[in-house]
Amino acid sequence: MVSLALRPRSPSEIVDAAFQIMRAHFAQFVMCSAIGYLPWLVIDIVRASDPSRALAIDIGMNLLLLMGFWLVFALMGAVLTVCASQAYLGEPVNVGVAVRQALPRWPLVLIAAALRFVMVIVGLFLFFVGALYPASRFFAVTPALVLEGVGLGTAFSRASALSKGRKWHIILTMGLAFIIYLVLAFGIVLSTQLIGSLVVQVIVMAIFTIVGYPVVAIAGTVLYYDLRIRSEGLDIELMAGALDGAPSREAAAP
Repeated sequence: MVSLALRPRSPSEIVDAAFQIMRAHFAQFVMCSAIGYLPWLVIDIVRASDPSRALAIDIGMNLLLLMGFWLVFALMGAVLTVCASQAYLGEPVNVGVAVRQALPRWPLVLIAAALRFVMVIVGLFLFFVGALYPASRFFAVTPALVLEGVGLGTAFSRASALSKGRKWHIILTMGLAFIIYLVLAFGIVLSTQLIGSLVVQVIVMAIFTIVGYPVVAIAGTVLYYDLRIRSEGLDIELMAGALDGAPSREAAAP
């Protein structure tokens, strides 16, 4: 079990902490990621097994597939967030508990993800960097939903409050995590081009996603707690709770 001090961290320190957590609980995070991704892998394999059908897919079907991809990552992110929270707070990482905690919140997570997606797309079309504002302002919506158990409106309000004055910190942290992930993914994509079979290519990319994406989700969870430490003094609250014998889970919610 990794032991991380509850303190404010720089973007690079947050990403480093994410890698430490991933290494310490590798099997549990891979299991969480696989639970969400395997249904999509089945769909991808079916499509790849018939290249002519894949090329002939119309726009409507592509939109449905894009939504399916979005649903998969929304589910993965919710469950991974709970597992990452367990690890960061020094609790046992229990995949079953994470799934039971995240699944009831899944409809709200999906609605929130849809709203944020629309805001980011609008910002992207109006002015390219404008997409960064809603992405950073509402970055913490999913952690608020699954870790604090609040409603949709409250989650957006919480995320907005936590991001106040710290949007560049959020952009730099998650940007670093995504750049590392995308560079590795690009290398995997280039490597798979040497493989003739589309099915094998799909499986290789799925393995990379299942193993690699948890680091991004963990970094997001550590960043969420970093924002709460900076804004609410959560580290002091948790230490005081520990001295009083209060469970950390009770102190984790505002």
